[in-house]
Amino acid sequence: MSFGQMHGGLESVRVVLPGDEVMSYNPDTSEGSIYLGPGLRWEDGMVRAAKAGLLKKTPRQLYFVDTHQKRYIPQRREYVIGIVTKKKGDIYKVDIGGSEQATISFLSFENASKKTRRDLALGDLIYGQLIVANKHMEPEMVCIDAYDRAMGMGVLPAGGVMFSVSLQVAREIINPESPFLLTLSKKVKYTVVVGMNGRVWVKATRQNNMVALMNCILMLEYMTPEEANDKALKVLEALML
Repeated sequence: MSFGQMHGGLESVRVVLPGDEVMSYNPDTSEGSIYLGPGLRWEDGMVRAAKAGLLKKTPRQLYFVDTHQKRYIPQRREYVIGIVTKKKGDIYKVDIGGSEQATISFLSFENASKKTRRDLALGDLIYGQLIVANKHMEPEMVCIDAYDRAMGMGVLPAGGVMFSVSLQVAREIINPESPFLLTLSKKVKYTVVVGMNGRVWVKATRQNNMVALMNCILMLEYMTPEEANDKALKVLEALML
């Protein structure tokens, strides 16, 4: 792999090991802002790697360490897809693929109140954002932004299919302008929701279209986006007959 190369808007910087110094950064004196994602920590003016993997960078100056792990470690402000597993009073338990389940209140939805509460069913799929995520507290999820707007978050409609990919693949396709997803859209109309926890939800008008889309996205587990891009249309044509 050549470093400094862009794939779907992501730049591969270099391989890092736990404790490696990534860059010095002082929010008071450094030019511009940076954002730290999974696998990085900032302490005493230095950004260091917290786990081994490939250091990547987005055009918006988000840095994170990419690995092929499937176990999700919840991170604050990340968008995830969860599965409702339990109701306890006004709180729902949601499986987000981590070691602990997240919680979400019935008030954490757009236009929700005690009179217009949204009742969730066990097994419902929810797309939302984590507002609490640390080792001392269970993750907390919401489906509204700071202005109480849904902004695409909420219960995913019935009729779609959800499947899991590695966290690396999820981060490759989470960009709405992903060249790979745009290639798929040339052949079939579909809706896709990608969670940073490695879960992908797709919906199309026909069942075989959804199966074809799922197979195409799973190709990214063992191919580069460029290789998968070349094969995607052929796979879609074969599976959509």
